[in-house]
Amino acid sequence: SWYTNSAERPRDRYEDYITQDLVADVEARFPAATRRESRAIMGVSMGGVGAVKIALRHPDLYALAGGLSSALDAPGRPFSIARIGQYRHYRSIFGPVDSASRRDNDPFVLARSADPSKMPYFFLTCGNQEGLLATNRSFARLVAERHFPYEFHVVVGGHDWQQWNRGLDAVFSSLFDHMATR
Repeated sequence: SWYTNSAERPRDRYEDYITQDLVADVEARFPAATRRESRAIMGVSMGGVGAVKIALRHPDLYALAGGLSSALDAPGRPFSIARIGQYRHYRSIFGPVDSASRRDNDPFVLARSADPSKMPYFFLTCGNQEGLLATNRSFARLVAERHFPYEFHVVVGGHDWQQWNRGLDAVFSSLFDHMATR
């Protein structure tokens, strides 16, 4: 789902679920938590592209978005005959290449047009042995140029749970540091 409301399947509304239903459910289950606390907690996701994209589209809902090894380039990936199956899958979720639905779900496009003063804090990390490292570095450069609140770490490892598990303490430490700022 890529945490996206599907372009071709109207019933697949994953972004709506996370930004509406899940927010309401957490706030109902934890009435003692402040609105800021419940929203900050939901802004952290190991679905890095989802956390980043949703935070860019709904900055008022989150204090922090955690992107671990994020496939931030997925919505912008061009057609490739060698990856026709992947292209069809992406098209069903994001829509055709160069469509408004693709642009509306592309973290790079969203970051270029977002108001940096309204953005939550972005905690970004990627392993030094990942194919996604160049994409994550490019995104970190973009948010730095735009003056978003963020940190980016290149860590040892590949695209695997061993690397992500080692990084969770840092994500939650940053979350607790930034909950009070929103």
